[in-house]
Amino acid sequence: MTTRVEIMNDFLAINVIPGKTIQDIVEASGSALPFGCRDGECGTCVVMIESGMEYMSPVTDKEKAVLKTLNESNPKARLACQMKVIAPNGLVRIKY
Repeated sequence: MTTRVEIMNDFLAINVIPGKTIQDIVEASGSALPFGCRDGECGTCVVMIESGMEYMSPVTDKEKAVLKTLNESNPKARLACQMKVIAPNGLVRIKY
């Protein structure tokens, strides 16, 4: 069972097994979504979850701190390197 992850900027759609990070998915797919530190410290990989947030892991304290530092208050904002697909049979749409 998989969840479909669509990276809207790149016109990519990938079927993903729960447990994979968005960073894993992006690196395997050839997306141009940028990453910096890959550890949730720099904020380079901020994305907007346009739909399907319920299929993603909860926002971590590290994410909250980095998003606050970046003055990012949009509830759709997440760090791609920190979130994981946690549930099957869904659709997640991401913009960066």
